[in-house]
Amino acid sequence: MFDLSNYMTAEERIALQAADNKDFRYATEEQFVTDQKGILWVIVKAFIWRTEADGYYWVSGLAAENMSTPFAVEKAETSAYARAITNTGIEKYSTTKSGKVAPRPNREEMERVAEKPVVRHQAEIDNWEQILNSKPEGITTLSEGVELVTKDLGASAIPPECNHGRMNRKTGSNSKGSYSGWVCPHPIREEQCKAIWAK
Repeated sequence: MFDLSNYMTAEERIALQAADNKDFRYATEEQFVTDQKGILWVIVKAFIWRTEADGYYWVSGLAAENMSTPFAVEKAETSAYARAITNTGIEKYSTTKSGKVAPRPNREEMERVAEKPVVRHQAEIDNWEQILNSKPEGITTLSEGVELVTKDLGASAIPPECNHGRMNRKTGSNSKGSYSGWVCPHPIREEQCKAIWAK
C-alpha cells in the first residue's frame, strides 16, 4: 500500500510554482466526452507560460474528471495545472515537505486510487502480449475521446508537440484504407520526428 504523506497536494505545487515565477500566466482548454457507458467526462489541458511576454507556452498538463463528481471542472483544472507544473521537471515541485523526491502523481490523484476497489479477473491469460496490446471492452481512451469530440461537436483537437513544435494533422486513404494522425512540421523529411498515427 502506498503512503499518502509521500504525495504533494496540487495546491502545494501551485503555490511553489507561483512563488518562483511571479510573471507567469496560465490558460486551460476543456473538452467534454461521453464514454461508451454513457458517462460524461471533462478533459482539461492546462498551459503555463513563464512570463506574460512569452509567445509559446512552457509546459502543459492533462487531467480528466467524471462529471458526476461535485466540482468536476474545477477539480480537473486544478489537477491539470498541477500536472503541468510537475512536467517542468523541476525537482522542487515534486518533493515532499521533508525534501525527498515525491512520486509524480499529486495527492488528490492518489486519494482517488485509494478509494477504488481492486478488480481481479478470474480468467487465466498466458500470453502477456495479448494483455498489453488489447483494450478492455467499454473503455474509451483519451485519443478516442478527443476524436469523438472533434467528430461529433466539430471541435478542434489540441495538436501534440514534437521537437519541432506543434504537429500537423494528416488524414487520407490508401490501398490499406483510411488513415489519420499527426506529423512533424519540419520541412525536411529526413529530420522529421516520428509521426503519431491513430490506431
